[in-house]
Amino acid sequence: MRVIALMAFFVPAAVSAWRMSELPLWGYWPMGLLLGVWGTSIVLFLHRLVKSEQDLRHLLLSTATGVLLWLGFPDMPFTPVLFVAFIPLLLVEDDLQRQFGRRSVVRMLFYAYHAFFLWNVLSTFWVANTAFVAGIFANVVNAGLMVLPLLGYHWLRHQTADRFRWISLVVFWLMFEYNHLHWELTWPFLSLGNALGQYPSWAQWYSLTGMLGGTVWFLAGNVLFFPAFSAWMAGKGFLPRTLLPGLAWFIVPLLVSLTMFHTYEPQGDRVEVAVVQPNFEPHYEKFSVPQRQQLDRFLELSRRVLGPETKYLVFPETSFGNFEWSELEYQESIRALRALLDSFPNCALITGVDPYRILKPGEESTARRPYVRMPGDTMWFDAANMAIQIAPGQEVQQYVKGKLVPGAECTPYRWFFFFMEPLVDQLGGSMEGLRRSEERAVFLHQGKRLAPVICYESVFGEYCNGYIRKGGEAFAIITNDGWWDDTPGHRQHLKIGALRAIETRREIIRSANTGISCIIDQRGVPRQETRYGETTAFRSEAVFNKEMTFYTRWGDYLGRMGLFAAVFMVAYGLWMALKGRLGIKS
Repeated sequence: MRVIALMAFFVPAAVSAWRMSELPLWGYWPMGLLLGVWGTSIVLFLHRLVKSEQDLRHLLLSTATGVLLWLGFPDMPFTPVLFVAFIPLLLVEDDLQRQFGRRSVVRMLFYAYHAFFLWNVLSTFWVANTAFVAGIFANVVNAGLMVLPLLGYHWLRHQTADRFRWISLVVFWLMFEYNHLHWELTWPFLSLGNALGQYPSWAQWYSLTGMLGGTVWFLAGNVLFFPAFSAWMAGKGFLPRTLLPGLAWFIVPLLVSLTMFHTYEPQGDRVEVAVVQPNFEPHYEKFSVPQRQQLDRFLELSRRVLGPETKYLVFPETSFGNFEWSELEYQESIRALRALLDSFPNCALITGVDPYRILKPGEESTARRPYVRMPGDTMWFDAANMAIQIAPGQEVQQYVKGKLVPGAECTPYRWFFFFMEPLVDQLGGSMEGLRRSEERAVFLHQGKRLAPVICYESVFGEYCNGYIRKGGEAFAIITNDGWWDDTPGHRQHLKIGALRAIETRREIIRSANTGISCIIDQRGVPRQETRYGETTAFRSEAVFNKEMTFYTRWGDYLGRMGLFAAVFMVAYGLWMALKGRLGIKS
């Protein structure tokens, strides 16, 4: 039986590895490889992990949590399962707490890691299509970080005799997601609240709470449904009185959101915009096709859609580059684009560029890197991922990307992770990384203010609020989603970014090199969506809004509350542990 189980995992892993060695683009094969290797490892060590029927039950329950979390996350359509997805793992934790007490930490760590590794791989395996090492790192490390709030919950239960049992689960997970949005090793793609990007009509109250409100909704749902499933697992069946609190918690916010969705009226002024999707495959085409050839495609697509009333033309991230920053205005591409806009004097162009900047002797930069021209002759420079606005009769307006992708665009905690230089090289980045902006910027054109959001930045709600506080009336999300091949990655990125429209009630003009370009309305609903791999352009309208939402004013206040509460609970738990060691009685 063990041999059959071993082959069931080893064969898919081997086939996936072989296909990845043969194919230029990997698609879904990294998922087969990662799951196959993980399953093979578990079977090989099964005799150490599973010594009883109860151990096997715990393994199956933690597997169920990983699968349910995947089924509830975009672009899977089963979002309601997130209200019960944690319950199998919580049943495991409850068994371990009662059976082993303080000796259960290692077992809890394994089962929690198993569940979260499955969720990470099933949902975000596509990261490996950017670079294989990056995919492993993202899935392995992020799953490990997700274990921490569960271990905190498990530890606090033991120290306080369940005094803060359920509130601590919500608080510790909320603290984890909030910190994951703000530290250098940030990878908040799998924040629970992002799941409602699948059904924006369910998330309209994000204008009050932000994405973390959805996290609280799902986690509290698990808490309220737990008694019903616990009784069912004990053979008592589902008791109606144990189901009612969870059902009410699910239904009432849902009805409120649906009411808001169907009664909301767009606020602001309508502006005609045009979007270009040039469709250059990024691994083998985008950075090798001659710039003149790429420029010709941009110009041809733009002429198809521009009209006399078009106010904005939007190109994707890193559309043009490999030039000295100070010589931007002298580039052939910029001059050709200005010539195009001369025929459309009402129009401004938003585009991504990635220039470099030669540093003066002695000039410092956090992204400073060397270029050795010959022995003894070293030139120092830095580089940036930027958005610029070109408009007739105006100087170029610029914004340097502020939220950089760990590994590919920056090295988190470089002073500590100095040994990761080989990994960074695999990602096509550098230990120095790119320049970054500390402040958001908005582009002004004929009285309208458009916020340039570059790719990864669209995942961060409170960060995007900074554009609104600068006066932004709409977002232009420029991105290059082709790095992940035709997998759920580009669809997830769209749906998560669409939540920013709900939180701020700002429409989004989205231009992807390839992936999905579209307009997203103030309710988070995309329209005029392009297809992956399609070379196209379109013209539409976007509504520019100046009103401020509650969330825009206050940001991730739920996260800050969770952080404060978590610090208090940890301090209380440490005090109780110290009292126990010293024999102090209450």
